[in-house]
Amino acid sequence: MTSRLPRGLLRVIGVAVLYALATRLALATPLRSGVVAVWPAAGIALAALLRGGIGLWPGVLLGAFAAKVTGDHGLVAAIGGSIAPTVEAVVCVLLIDRFVRPVQRGDVRRFAAIVALFAGAAASAVIGQSTLWLQGEMLGPDWGTAVLRWMLGDVTGILLVTPILLAVGRQLPRLRPLSVAEDVLAAATMLGTAELVFRHPQGQIWLLIPIGVWLVLRASTLTVSLTSAGLTIIAVRLTADGAGPLAVGGDADVLHAQTFAVMISACLYLLSALTTDRRQMLDDHRRLSEEAAALRRVATAVAGGATPHDVAEQAGREVAGLMALDVGVVVSFQPGSDVVRCLGQGRADGVDTPPLPPLSRIAPGSAIDRLRRTGVAERFDERGAAQLTMPPYTQRVAAPIVTDARLWGALIVCTTRDDDLPADAELRLQRFAELMGMAIANADARARLVAQATTDQLTGLVNHRAFHERLREEVASAQRHGRELALAVFDIDRFKQVNDALGHVGGDAVLAETARRMAAASRTGEIVARIGGDELALLMPGVGGDAAHAAAERVRRAVAAAPFQHAGVMTLSAGVCDLTQATEPEDLLRLADGALYWAKAHGRDACIPYSPQVVEELSADERADRLEHARALAALGALAKAIDAKDPATIRHSERVAALASELAGEAGWGPADVARLHDAALVHDVGKIGVPDAVLSKPGRLTDEEYDVIKRHADLGARIVAGVLDVEQVAWVRGHHERHDGRGYPDGLIEDQITEGAWLLALADGWDAMTGARVYSAPMTLEAALAEVRRHAGAQFHPDAVAALERLEARDALRALTGEGAGSPPAVTA
Repeated sequence: MTSRLPRGLLRVIGVAVLYALATRLALATPLRSGVVAVWPAAGIALAALLRGGIGLWPGVLLGAFAAKVTGDHGLVAAIGGSIAPTVEAVVCVLLIDRFVRPVQRGDVRRFAAIVALFAGAAASAVIGQSTLWLQGEMLGPDWGTAVLRWMLGDVTGILLVTPILLAVGRQLPRLRPLSVAEDVLAAATMLGTAELVFRHPQGQIWLLIPIGVWLVLRASTLTVSLTSAGLTIIAVRLTADGAGPLAVGGDADVLHAQTFAVMISACLYLLSALTTDRRQMLDDHRRLSEEAAALRRVATAVAGGATPHDVAEQAGREVAGLMALDVGVVVSFQPGSDVVRCLGQGRADGVDTPPLPPLSRIAPGSAIDRLRRTGVAERFDERGAAQLTMPPYTQRVAAPIVTDARLWGALIVCTTRDDDLPADAELRLQRFAELMGMAIANADARARLVAQATTDQLTGLVNHRAFHERLREEVASAQRHGRELALAVFDIDRFKQVNDALGHVGGDAVLAETARRMAAASRTGEIVARIGGDELALLMPGVGGDAAHAAAERVRRAVAAAPFQHAGVMTLSAGVCDLTQATEPEDLLRLADGALYWAKAHGRDACIPYSPQVVEELSADERADRLEHARALAALGALAKAIDAKDPATIRHSERVAALASELAGEAGWGPADVARLHDAALVHDVGKIGVPDAVLSKPGRLTDEEYDVIKRHADLGARIVAGVLDVEQVAWVRGHHERHDGRGYPDGLIEDQITEGAWLLALADGWDAMTGARVYSAPMTLEAALAEVRRHAGAQFHPDAVAALERLEARDALRALTGEGAGSPPAVTA
């Protein structure tokens, strides 16, 4: 029975063999008097230790010793010649690990790496030439020149060979014929020009510069490395033969060629790496922008109450298009079964692959199988398989969908591509999977609510969902049987002031009493419903025209007939519309709501029947736009509430910020319309946190710099999400709510008057709630401590005028009601 060598020993032997072969080849092809101008073995040694670990240094030692001792050198030279490259490789790796890799900036890091190479090469040269001197075999006219040649030769070998070896086995970019042709042309032009320049005594080396610029700007890093190797070979060989502009005669020619090779290799390497970094940065920025737009579209669908099937199809389509793959699919796990159910799938534009079946069996060892056991994103590669488990797809990536702290299913992208998938495919997929989890959770919650009841829990009236179902049924029945039908929509006048004065418990009591009075004043067959925060409806089958207006007036007067406890007399505004003005349920509600808006805009405490002649200030398009805007804003508000609810410490955070920001704006002299706009923007100011992972959003300890950078993106993403719903100024308020008066805020680092007034009012309201609310990382401040903190940061973090408005609120004893839980949950500002 044969024994197998340990894997580590095999790797050491492999390094030794490669180093020995490279050394023997270099020693067999000296340029002049035994001098080797470029030492490729140094590049092999460094690449081996960087990829395989510093523990492979015995391979370098053994390989160098074997190559030297089998040559014409003595024992002392062989020992020194093996110690020298080993020390060089170890010194370079230690310096790179200790000082170079921690550097954040790529350009500085690469320059520091070259300095480390020179340090290691200098150590090797001193050791090696010293042993040759002891043996009496020193190369060169003097010890210093010999050390310099040795060092330059090793540095050149590392710069030419190490980048190429480190690139072996790594994922290559997708090859495009035109790019490959351009790379080949640029390399051939550079090498051909170098051949001409270094064959002529008066050759113009500067001719290589524009070609080098072409290379570093357009060619791949691997092409630049290979071209540098070819250029070095041409320059060193021809200069050593006495040709070209660097040759002056004698042994110094080799030194000139080495110096040139080091300079040109280092410059091309640094410039190419810098260009690659910048190109990658631009690609990343473009990709993140596209991803943010896709996330916004999916998030809007989730917030708008789209069905899980529709959200699944949109998420699959978006993620497949973003990742340049074929199809994205959402599957759910079946308890106790190895079968997954397809909830929805979407294909990228231009893809014509067959749809996946409704039910699929989980293949053992597949991405879904591993994900089900590990709960983390996985990928599955069947490019080399004889039979595909999900034909025609050869590669898949799956990310988990989690709802209610359980693994519900997965979001999968599939492709027929033969090249490798992007390295960050799992991370990008996970963002969409989190949105799908929210969509599934929302759908489950809605289903539970529908199954439990169709009544509003606070008022006991028909709830919003049931009302719309009844509205559609009654319209269809009235049209089928030729009967009349009318709808009245009511809104409690100045309800926000009730909430501000009595708190939400008192406001809820007023709302419940209003509903009771409306129900008592309604007649048999009429349906009273709560269709919004303080918006109520009266659906009147068999009633139309003046009778509908009289019924709405009867309800309005019943509510105002007696004072409410603690609130005094409350009034209603109402709008009425019947089927003579509208033929569709949505039109009936829209026109009644338009009449209500007209009533509130003209003094409140009135009941206005809709007619084009009376409701003349609002055209049909304007009313439709207003309703559509309100629905979109409500959808974003629901998403913001869902984000706040992820952390118990931030529940109703956006509502408290909106309440305080509105009061600050009023103190600052804003008009009611602008205060309402600021309130709307404040309700959705944190909607961009949909793109922040929960682990970062709810981390109890101090954030790392990388995690803080992720948090800082939410202001920009939030502005992008609300851009289609809010106006330009409101979007600027959302984007700037983390800017600071002293310019140290984000995302734009604005300073003083560069920050809009709404943004600095919102910033103070947001900061105040963070200080006075309980968070995972800090206890809440008292009102007095928070005031002291705000005053301390006036003119730095907070705008002085915003602080002054806060002081005025405190002076009239209104701040405590707007702080922490006292702020409650204010509704949207009424018209």
